[in-house]
Amino acid sequence: MDEGFGRFSNFEAALSAFLRFSSVSRSRLASHPDWLEWLAGVAATAATGNRGPGRWGMDWRELCGEGADASRKLDALRALKQREQLRIGFLDFAGCHSWEETVLALSRYADFSIGCVLQIVAEDLRVEQGPLAVLALGKLGGQELNYSSDIDIVFVAGDEETPFAEPLRTTIAQHVVSGLSGSSGVGALFRVDLRLRPDGNAGALVPSFSECERYYAASGETWERMALIKARFVAGEPDLGYEFEILRQQFCFPRHLTEEVFEEIAEMKARIDAEILLGDQRLRDVKLGPGGIREIEFLAQALQLFYGARQPIVQVRSTCAALGALATVGILPQGRVEGLKDAYGFLRNLEHRLQMVEEIQTHSLPTGEEARAQIAESLGLSPPDFESTLQAHRSLVHELFQQYFITKVESAISIPIRLFALPEEATRNLEALQARDSLLSAPRAARAFRRLAPFLGKALATAVDPDTVLRRLASFVSKYGARSFLFETLAANPKALELLIQLFDASSFFSEILFAQPELFEEITQSRSLGEQKRKADYLAEMSGLSGEAALATRIYRRGELLRILLRDILMLADLPAIQQEYTALAEACVELACRSLDVDDLAYVALGRFGGGELAYGSDLDCLCIGSREQAALAVHRFLGETLPAGILFPMDYRLRPHGEGPLALPFEAYESYYRDEAQFWEIQVLTRARFVAGNVRMGERWIAMVERIWRDRSASCPVAEVVSMRERIEQERRGEIPSFRRFKTGAGGILDIEFGMTLWLMGEGKRQPNFWKAFVALRSVEPKLAQVFEEGYRFLRRMEAVLRRERNQQQEVLPEEPSGWEQLGRRLGYATLEGFIEAYEGQRKAIREGYSELCERAQRVPR
Repeated sequence: MDEGFGRFSNFEAALSAFLRFSSVSRSRLASHPDWLEWLAGVAATAATGNRGPGRWGMDWRELCGEGADASRKLDALRALKQREQLRIGFLDFAGCHSWEETVLALSRYADFSIGCVLQIVAEDLRVEQGPLAVLALGKLGGQELNYSSDIDIVFVAGDEETPFAEPLRTTIAQHVVSGLSGSSGVGALFRVDLRLRPDGNAGALVPSFSECERYYAASGETWERMALIKARFVAGEPDLGYEFEILRQQFCFPRHLTEEVFEEIAEMKARIDAEILLGDQRLRDVKLGPGGIREIEFLAQALQLFYGARQPIVQVRSTCAALGALATVGILPQGRVEGLKDAYGFLRNLEHRLQMVEEIQTHSLPTGEEARAQIAESLGLSPPDFESTLQAHRSLVHELFQQYFITKVESAISIPIRLFALPEEATRNLEALQARDSLLSAPRAARAFRRLAPFLGKALATAVDPDTVLRRLASFVSKYGARSFLFETLAANPKALELLIQLFDASSFFSEILFAQPELFEEITQSRSLGEQKRKADYLAEMSGLSGEAALATRIYRRGELLRILLRDILMLADLPAIQQEYTALAEACVELACRSLDVDDLAYVALGRFGGGELAYGSDLDCLCIGSREQAALAVHRFLGETLPAGILFPMDYRLRPHGEGPLALPFEAYESYYRDEAQFWEIQVLTRARFVAGNVRMGERWIAMVERIWRDRSASCPVAEVVSMRERIEQERRGEIPSFRRFKTGAGGILDIEFGMTLWLMGEGKRQPNFWKAFVALRSVEPKLAQVFEEGYRFLRRMEAVLRRERNQQQEVLPEEPSGWEQLGRRLGYATLEGFIEAYEGQRKAIREGYSELCERAQRVPR
């Protein structure tokens, strides 16, 4: 071999220098003298660089011999790795291979090894590999492996589950890891690092694909996006690998990243410097130190994350390929990229020399001059040239890194404490919002909160009760879990934040629903149904498709629908009558579903009061009558609707308006007919003005309504007006009479009952039975437009005020708060800027209503009966 060999005069000179430099290679040749002849043979051929899985497979089978068991196969694979690493290291040292060819060869052998070990394990366990994929990350994923690199791998399983799938796939993964990292005296194949899987060491060893999707969507951090840039399928099920590749692209290259990603990466690098690099180690570490390999990789990966969605050409795995792509699209200047590539190549060659000596994972330059001179000589440089070249490369890299990654000084959170009546509590809640979920996610959450803070401050400034809102927001965030994801979502969508603040400002009851089911907020706000009014048929169709036990599933569904209705209300996507109709339709659907679920087809349910009028509100009972003879069936329906389960109740049923106000829940048709014809007091006939069939047996219900219509008309013809007026006066004086009339907006003078009694008197006088007052106002408008306007405007004002009070606890409410501060908050929720403005409007409505009611009663009393 007289011709030149790489940077040496011949093979012998190159080999001599290599063995002087690499003690681990000397030991291997001493243990396997026959490898010297083999090395001379493969190094002398032009096809040396083309050795790959095909040739390795042939060599491996030869080393295994006939009938090899799993242990023998693994030992043969380990021996083959040592021999191949000798060849790769020698050709690298001699200058026959570039550093790119070196890392590619090392990576390809790692891929080959993982595939072989997976095959050995499957055969040994006598199972099929099943839907299991092995993914390489880090340097192996980028095909940039070192001589002594760990291999970062992640196992992913398919979603096709059987009772034994999870333990089996975990067993397979454990055996693969053992096969790769175990030694049995021959030496290990590779050290395995599994910490890059979802949830790290706390996560499942083999997460399913769906679990990976959920994790990266809800909890994925910037450092995980960086890690997954290099993720690559290496063994197992190719289709699963392809699915993960699509997930990788979606997760690693999102469209919504901001420049804060550079700040976050700078902070990560700063933490590494502070925690790992101590003393002069900082300057000696060619990987983690200033101007080192990590700064080049971080720079490339940050720019890939930031521009990847808009420039797909940069979505590559290897660092040099990424730098080249960034230059191609003009993100980095070509000259800078050439400098970075040269620096990266030099530093990787230097890293190889450091690891080649003993094949240990080190990135630190030696301190002694002689050792450094040997490193310089191995690179073909004199010691002075080596030191100056190293310094030049590191200076260029660090300068460019600092241009992109200057850690910003954290600004104070700009939420004025003057907004709050309880500043100390508000300060604690603001601190609670910024509490970290974990060490890794803390920087991301802190940055996201800084972005969110201006929007949050603005939203809190519009709240009626900012202290309560902030307290509820802190509780919600603590229940939500992935606060960084939540903060980023709200910062990117301030309208969603405003809605959340409005909800917390409106109701403690509905806030508690969100605490119990935080996912409801996202489901509802992203659903088209927020802009749609649902009917009874819509609810029934959706509830009929629920899975699980009907009573529980329906309660969970109802809770979400009540929240949706509230959001439609506070966003003013529907007016008051529409909100009442939708609430009523949900209640009707629940009663109907109870009948269907229990196979009750011989009972009919008639609604009275607000339920009958289609005007239910937050916290309403369902005033009902049950027509039929099956008491046990009626009791079963009652339990289905009213029994308290973990998800609460559906609706409380109220049967007190049935004949005699007591006794069985279900009465036959004839009993009702006889009672209303012969025994009922007139106020009970008055109640029937709002009777309406809502669920159960249609024929029975329609027949009952026709009967009521006849009796109501007959009794209305001789309406005792004085008796009705007297009853209204008695209610005004006696029901909660200890509370001033001003605060009793339902029973007090000019309250809701003035309108209800007045409209009922008018309807009975006209012989028009109309359960819904909004429709009754329309009828009145045709003959008494001014009176109709007074009643309709007053009814809307008082019912709206009632709704605001009721929705706080989802409970009935018919009096104003005791303290003026409560009146002020109520007025603000109704849109009044001052307390005086609200009181003036309230008193004006009450006065007009009472005058209208008095006028209507006088007219009714003048009509001969």
